[in-house]
Amino acid sequence: MKLDQVREKIDAIDPQIRSLLMERLDCSKMVAEAKQEAGEINIYRADREQAILKKLSQGVPEDRLPEYLAVVRKIMETSRMYQYGMLFDWNPQLFAKLAENIEIRPGGTRVVVRLTRPDQPNAMSSILNMVGDYGYNMQYMELLHFNKPEKTVTFDLTILGDLSETNMQKLMFQLSKESQDFQILKNE
Repeated sequence: MKLDQVREKIDAIDPQIRSLLMERLDCSKMVAEAKQEAGEINIYRADREQAILKKLSQGVPEDRLPEYLAVVRKIMETSRMYQYGMLFDWNPQLFAKLAENIEIRPGGTRVVVRLTRPDQPNAMSSILNMVGDYGYNMQYMELLHFNKPEKTVTFDLTILGDLSETNMQKLMFQLSKESQDFQILKNE
């Protein structure tokens, strides 16, 4: 098959992918609505996501498995972002608790947070992706502690952005739900 023919095939497939992704996001919205109705604010369940990845990887050729799983992980990350965004919009008081002792003023340039994540593949890359997906850049990441018995790592992250912006607040909310011991340390 010639390159132009392959590109035509890709161009025919992409709208189908878009349609399925929109349907997937519609389901994500229903999950968020059900969680809101139940008073539940936790979306991320590592055990469920691992089970989904294991199930969906069955039958995928080995030579494509890492790439396939990367795409599936990204779909799940995006779904969680969408759901947490809705929960944030419906429950603005949740962010207020995270920023209790932090002065929030327009024009800030960076936010420093501390969080603990499992020491396993993709644990920190999902955080870095999350920061970028919300439209921000990571300026600095400092490893503070490696807890070998619990298999966790604790980091301070400096994120370039303004804590008074809604997207930054949504990012903080999602980070708080997908990590342990989350704290906003500074808003500069």
